[in-house]
Amino acid sequence: MNLAYVKWDKPKEGILGLILYKIRNIFNLVYKDKYIKENYYISNLKEKSTNRLLKILKKDNIECIIAEKGINVEYKTLNGKIALKYMLPEVVKYCFKLIKPKIEEIFVCTNKFSNENVQIIKDLASYVKVVNIISDNSKYLILEKNLEKEGIYITVNNNKRKSLKRANVVINFDFKDLKNYSINRSMIFIDISDKFTIEKGFDGIYIKGVKIGTDKIMRIFSEYENFEKSQLIEAEMIKLDKYDVVRKYIQMNKFDIAQVVGERVIQNEEFKRIEKMVI
Repeated sequence: MNLAYVKWDKPKEGILGLILYKIRNIFNLVYKDKYIKENYYISNLKEKSTNRLLKILKKDNIECIIAEKGINVEYKTLNGKIALKYMLPEVVKYCFKLIKPKIEEIFVCTNKFSNENVQIIKDLASYVKVVNIISDNSKYLILEKNLEKEGIYITVNNNKRKSLKRANVVINFDFKDLKNYSINRSMIFIDISDKFTIEKGFDGIYIKGVKIGTDKIMRIFSEYENFEKSQLIEAEMIKLDKYDVVRKYIQMNKFDIAQVVGERVIQNEEFKRIEKMVI
């Protein structure tokens, strides 16, 4: 993913630096850092400036931006969706802590079989007592037998009437909907896909992203002081790319879940409401 950091333009030291800064501000100039190519600078949010910025970003094939606080432009930005995939074990533990289920059990909906999905499932199985895979893909039945030989236990089925009826925590990898399934409408639904349609009448919690917390002082924080830390961490995850490498990065830095996000940040009161309805 091509990422860009959008920063406020600031005057360089000396009279000349101040003059050049004022010229850029008067003429609504936008520019890219000569040495750090992913850094873009804007001096104001006038229409001419923002239009020029958007034009440059599109020309450079930038897919997503991280903007310094106070810079609001209409461009795709990081929203915790990618971090959610990498931090599923932590998210599940976060949910369990708040709803206190009798059994720490999760349900994973997936028909796509990939090495990354297998890695995620194995990772979840080391954090959670019971992992149920809901899938039509027969490769997951083979995986179930192979993992059993390694001492890792999962169950695989796709009973549309029963499999999700009593599920409290469901993770969706790639299902587009659950319209053919009988579901617990008060469940916690964690969605790492991009194309899921939630059913009308759903009364649970729909998680689509995370905000990451850490007590560690990281290099990236000092380089981008006035940026949202959670976005900076997510950007670093994206650069690492491979699931196992990102997981080591998460564990090394002891990242945790500060908040989970749906259409907005999900407050603890919502989890308390769900806790009363846990099956």
